[in-house]
Amino acid sequence: MDLNANERQVMSLLNFEYYVEAASLAKQLLVSDKTIRRMIKKINERYTGHYAEPLILSQAGKGFRLSAYFKDKDVYAELSVDEQDDKTLYDIMLTILFSHPNKRQYDVLKIDYLSNSAKNTRLNKIKQAFKDFHLIFKTNQYYVWIEGDEIQIRRAINDLIMTINKNNSLKQIGLNLFSADNQFIDRQVELIEEKTQQYLSYPYDWTVRLHLSVLVKRVRKGSIQTTINEINELEKQLMMKNKSLARLASIITKNFSNYLNVELKETEQLLMFQTLYAINLSRQESQAIDECLAEEVTKTLIINVFEIANVTLLPQSRRLYEDLYQHVLPMLSRLRLGIKIENNLLDEVKLKYTKTFEKLSKIIDGINHELAFETKIDEAETGYLSLYFEKYHLEVTTDKRVLLVCATGIGTSELLKARLQKKIPNLNVIAAMSNRQARKSQGFIEENIDLILSTLDVSVTKIGKVPILTISPLLTEKDVQKINYILEESERTNDRH
Repeated sequence: MDLNANERQVMSLLNFEYYVEAASLAKQLLVSDKTIRRMIKKINERYTGHYAEPLILSQAGKGFRLSAYFKDKDVYAELSVDEQDDKTLYDIMLTILFSHPNKRQYDVLKIDYLSNSAKNTRLNKIKQAFKDFHLIFKTNQYYVWIEGDEIQIRRAINDLIMTINKNNSLKQIGLNLFSADNQFIDRQVELIEEKTQQYLSYPYDWTVRLHLSVLVKRVRKGSIQTTINEINELEKQLMMKNKSLARLASIITKNFSNYLNVELKETEQLLMFQTLYAINLSRQESQAIDECLAEEVTKTLIINVFEIANVTLLPQSRRLYEDLYQHVLPMLSRLRLGIKIENNLLDEVKLKYTKTFEKLSKIIDGINHELAFETKIDEAETGYLSLYFEKYHLEVTTDKRVLLVCATGIGTSELLKARLQKKIPNLNVIAAMSNRQARKSQGFIEENIDLILSTLDVSVTKIGKVPILTISPLLTEKDVQKINYILEESERTNDRH
């Protein structure tokens, strides 16, 4: 059963005799009551599937306790059995993948102690799992091996590692490299950061390290077969548009050739370039077709999430559009290249932002169908996209951006700013201007201001749809009430949208 650490902790905090309130559980796990209820719903779905009985009982006004049905059962046993079976299967597959093209002895399958029926089940599972990666699983009386090209082998390795990672380090999931190997990889990551003048943040640092670690282990355990097709014209054009990134990929590939004392072909340089290109490095040039597609996907997401006819109808849409577009553009490259990124916040995102995640998942099902890439937009990517929508919601419902239009000097505007922040903490005073300056800054104001507060007796020129409110330079209680009313009306309007 795929329960995360928080869900297991909920189970450990409950007992068979006494009810525990949701608020108490929430306090200990540092989450909301609503999140606790979602966790319990998920736990019960898993146990009902196995035992036809929910593990956790609830009673209004009292809270939650464990069901007496499980008193004589090990409630963690089913979890560990399922997880151990999966881990065994993945370990076997990774061993065979890293060893390619070398054959492994039959005992790598770990089936000697199994019944004939269980042996056949495991063999069929392994065969089907490899088939899903377009690899052929072969066996004879003594050996097991796979047939397929290098690029599919790399994708299979990466996908399996992403599946079993669950926030573990590369060492914990089986990539036990030598200390010198890890130090060498660290130097290559530092080189990438130095040459691109960009810090590799999570999850992109993990993606690069995974690519480099898999390359080391493939050379150490097997032999890289250069069965990848020659670089096609589209890839050559992309590398020509990103010459500095292509040079960096070439440097790193040569560094690996020297370090591992093995000749790495041009196609290995292409794989390195693809990894760098797909991790959202700044200052990179994209294909025009990807830029157009990213625009369409971004608009589709916004229009369908908010159920509007046009992106421009969404208040302050530009910030959300830019955030999403900057994620979607490299995401399309990842999908085309079969590169996946991990998301160690996924469980929390699904629990805390369930409505957003579920709505996006349905929209993305349609987008996946339209894109028709072999690699789909998965839950990890959907989790990141959900965060952009939640960030937008937070920005438009809190910390309203305010412009002060004053005619009484800097001292008065600073005093008014201080009083505003004390009386209404969720106001963010962006700037103070004269009426003349405001007229000259209409583009900036429309894009960056939610509310104009004016201390002028004369009316301020209307700027787009930004509301204007006249207040006293001394900020009276009546002014505070008027501002709060405007903010509440704005929030109700956003909720309706």
